[in-house]
Amino acid sequence: MKTKSILYLLLSLGIFAGCTPGEGEVLDFSNAEIEKIELSADHDQLIADGKATLTLNPMLYQKAEGEDGVVYGRIPADRISGDMVKYFLEDGTELEGPEYRTTDASKGEVSFYIMANGVKSNLFTVKLREPFAKDKYETITYPVVFHVVQDQDNVDRGQVLGADMIYEVFAMIQNAFAGNILGPCNVDTGVRFQLAEYTPAGAKMQEKGINRLSLYGSNWNYFLQDFEDEIKDYQAKNILWDYTKYLNIWIIERAAGESVARAPHYILAGTEALPGIDAMEEKTAEEFKAFAEVETKYAEWSIFDIGLVFDLEQFGDGDELDCGHVGQIGKFFGLLPTVNEINGVSDYCDDTMPYERYTESWYDKNGYDANNRLKITEDGLLFYSTNIMDDASFRSSITMDQMKRMRTITDNCPLRWAWKSKWAFTGKED
Repeated sequence: MKTKSILYLLLSLGIFAGCTPGEGEVLDFSNAEIEKIELSADHDQLIADGKATLTLNPMLYQKAEGEDGVVYGRIPADRISGDMVKYFLEDGTELEGPEYRTTDASKGEVSFYIMANGVKSNLFTVKLREPFAKDKYETITYPVVFHVVQDQDNVDRGQVLGADMIYEVFAMIQNAFAGNILGPCNVDTGVRFQLAEYTPAGAKMQEKGINRLSLYGSNWNYFLQDFEDEIKDYQAKNILWDYTKYLNIWIIERAAGESVARAPHYILAGTEALPGIDAMEEKTAEEFKAFAEVETKYAEWSIFDIGLVFDLEQFGDGDELDCGHVGQIGKFFGLLPTVNEINGVSDYCDDTMPYERYTESWYDKNGYDANNRLKITEDGLLFYSTNIMDDASFRSSITMDQMKRMRTITDNCPLRWAWKSKWAFTGKED
C-alpha cells in the first residue's frame, strides 16, 4: 500500500515489530486503530519514600500493510492524549495517571499494566527499595571557589566568562546532589555546595565563589599541557587555595576542550575500598596530617587529588552547558560511568541502569537517534537518561548506591574534607 505519507511514523522514536518499511516505502496510518500496546517506565526500581516518582511510559502502535507484510508504527508520545490510556496496578486498581509513588516496600515489587482501545499491555514490574534512615548520613557543605583563568588579551576585548554562566552550572550541581528534581531513584545525597565568600587571607570576595586571574599569552606556556607544574607555580598568584578549606575548581581558557576530574587516590586506613577504583592508597590520620604539613605543601600529590578542571569553552547557553560538569563532580567523589556498551563494565551500583546508546538505523543513516539522551538497557527497556554519570543525560539524578559510594569518600578521604571548615563563609577559624 503506497498512499499518502504520515510524517510522524518517520519522526517518532518508535520500535517496529513485524516488518520494517522498505526504503522509500510510504505507508498510510491515517485511519488505523490502535492494534498493539506496550508498557515501560523511566526506571526498573523505585524508592518507597513517598517522594520518589516513577513515570509509566505507554507505547501505542498502529498497523498497516507493507510490501513484506504487516508493519507496526508507534504513535509519538506527544500525540497520545490523556484519555487514550488508563493505568492500573496488577490487581486492577486504577491509577489517576502515569505517575506512581508509594511508602510501602513490604512486597518488594509492584507491577502495572495499561489499557487502550480495549487492548491490554504487558505487565511491567518495578523493584521497590526502602529509603535510607534519615539519620544515616549528616548533611555536609563544601565551600566552592571557581578559579577563572583567562587570556588577558581576551579580557581586554570584553570576552570575560560571566558570573551568570558559572552560577548556572553551580545550580545544576547543587540541584543534582540535593535531589531537587523528582525521579524514581533520585536521592538527596546530603552533600551541599556553597559559594565561598572569603579568601584564604580572610578578605571578602568581590564575586561570591569566583576568583579571577588573567595572563598575557606569553605567560601561559600552554597552561593545561603542564598543568600540575603551572598550578603550583601560580600558587603565589592566588589560584590554588587550601584544600582543607575550599573545593578548588579551575575554569581554564586553554584547556583544549578538556575537563578533568580524577577518582580519589587516598583514603583513611581501615576504610573498605571502593570497587572499580584502582590503587587507592591508605594512610593513617597521623600520616595525612604530616602529609599536609610538608614544606612544599602540595608537592607529594597531584592537584587533581584536591580539585577539578573545567574547560571554559564548555560554558555557554542551553545544551552547551550539558558538558558533564555534574558528572565530573561525581567522578571526583568516587562514581563511575554507567555506560555498558563496551565489555559490560560495571559501575558497582545495582540501582543504575547499564545501557547502550539507542540507535535506529532507519531513522538516522549515521545510526544514532537525534536525541542522544534516549538509551536502551540490555533487556530492551527504553529510557531517557537522567543520571549524572550517563554519557549524555539530563544530569539530574543520583541513586542510593551511588550515594553510598560518595559518602564513603566524603567521610573517609581527608583530601575531600573541605566540608569540615567554615572559613570560606566567615573568614575566621572555626
